[in-house]
Amino acid sequence: MAGMALGNGFAASSRVQRWRPLQLYAFLELLIAFLGCTIVFGLPLLGEWLRPLFQTLWNYQSILLGLRFVLSFLVLLLPATAMGLTLPVLMEDSFLQSAEFGRAIGILYGVNTLGAVTGALLGEAYLVEALGLLGTALIAGAATSIAAGTALLVARRDGAALPAPRHSLPLCLSIAYRPPWRLLFVSFVTGGILLCLEVVWFRFLRLYVASSSTAFSIMLAVVLAGIGLGGVVSGAIHSRLARSNLLLSVLLLFAAILTLLCYEFFPAKIAQTSPDAFDIRSWPQIALLSLALTFPVALISGTIFPLIAARFRNPAAGNNAGPGGRSAGPARF
Repeated sequence: MAGMALGNGFAASSRVQRWRPLQLYAFLELLIAFLGCTIVFGLPLLGEWLRPLFQTLWNYQSILLGLRFVLSFLVLLLPATAMGLTLPVLMEDSFLQSAEFGRAIGILYGVNTLGAVTGALLGEAYLVEALGLLGTALIAGAATSIAAGTALLVARRDGAALPAPRHSLPLCLSIAYRPPWRLLFVSFVTGGILLCLEVVWFRFLRLYVASSSTAFSIMLAVVLAGIGLGGVVSGAIHSRLARSNLLLSVLLLFAAILTLLCYEFFPAKIAQTSPDAFDIRSWPQIALLSLALTFPVALISGTIFPLIAARFRNPAAGNNAGPGGRSAGPARF
């Protein structure tokens, strides 16, 4: 998450003038494929190299935990940063400039997340067992490379010149620029709450579901499916959603109410067929429990992000005027 946030920050604060955005997107996808495969193939070697150090620190678990965190952070930082760059870069291409921003960001965000659902389920249900971790990594890298090649083909076929320079969102200090702090605060808090809820949801489901990689993949896929479908819905009906300035507040309140209702009406007795509360292993039962607990709130969350992004793009629509009634000016997602 830190890497993806960093990638979004780079996209907002800088611009690569020499490349068309769609070509830069293709380069980022190839970089993600290369780094992803390198990590999978390199982690066993890294583990062997660090084994003596880990054994030395075995009796100092706090230090060992900190070391693991730092290593994990460094290993995942570069590919995650590249992932965070992809969507903002793609949205800047002339191929999408004619599309309504709110509709485009919602559909792209939703479809991208639904692709993550496919990857989580396909990888766990078939690829890992059939090809192993290394083979699955190569398949993922090949799929990402195909996406990069497709982007290059679209850029070559379209052949449009780079769009005229537009105002970008400056992250540096500027007296003239007034960021829409309220939207930034809402975005920060909602993102934090959703990730916190995911941790709580998975721990709660663990009271009924036997811990396994399959169970985790199903629970994660359900959450991602809700977010993805919410993004697609937001993009499909964005023109209607954008008419109300109160809609964002209503959706946030509705999500809070749904969170409580999902716990209140959690169908534990319907799904549980064994007297052992920790032994549910059937994937339909795991999916049913996950849908009942996580899907409604995840769906609302998926509609909220594109709505915030569209209002951030057009601060006047989100009632983000600064003192004296002046809006924050043009912004770039």
